[in-house]
Amino acid sequence: MRTLLLALLTMLAGCGDLLSVHPLAATGVMDGTLTGEWICAEKDCKGSVLVRPEEGYYDIIWIPGEADGEPMRLQGRMVKIGTRQVLDLVTAKRADLAIPGHFFMLLEKSGEGVKFHWLDSDWLRKQAVGTSHLMVDNKPILTGDSATLQAFLLRFGLDPKATAGSMAFRRIKE
Repeated sequence: MRTLLLALLTMLAGCGDLLSVHPLAATGVMDGTLTGEWICAEKDCKGSVLVRPEEGYYDIIWIPGEADGEPMRLQGRMVKIGTRQVLDLVTAKRADLAIPGHFFMLLEKSGEGVKFHWLDSDWLRKQAVGTSHLMVDNKPILTGDSATLQAFLLRFGLDPKATAGSMAFRRIKE
């Protein structure tokens, strides 16, 4: 059984370097100010994001700005951790026999923009070794339940050292 789980974990669908096999929460908080079309606000980023509300989650489509880039569809749930908002994301396209890999982004709103911070820094991955996890390709995969994940992010995920990078977006004017 453990061998099968490890094999399935190697096929995790996700974008970050710190993934979880369980969601951060069964339900999320909806924030209408996130819905709409957003464009990268940084000079090196040419992509855009379309965010639509669904029942209990966000339907998110990432459209890369490169001609050869493929759009990526994600499902996201916003969860309040302490005083901050964290997006729990999984790819919506799942292959058979794959476990969806949840990855987390810290949300920061400012004026007409929004910034997403990747919660997968080297520092945060080292902290994950102290909680329920498996190691796959020298990376920890979090295996704790939702309450354990929330406690982990409350303790470590809100620290500035927890973020590995960020992407800023501004709303496209209608």
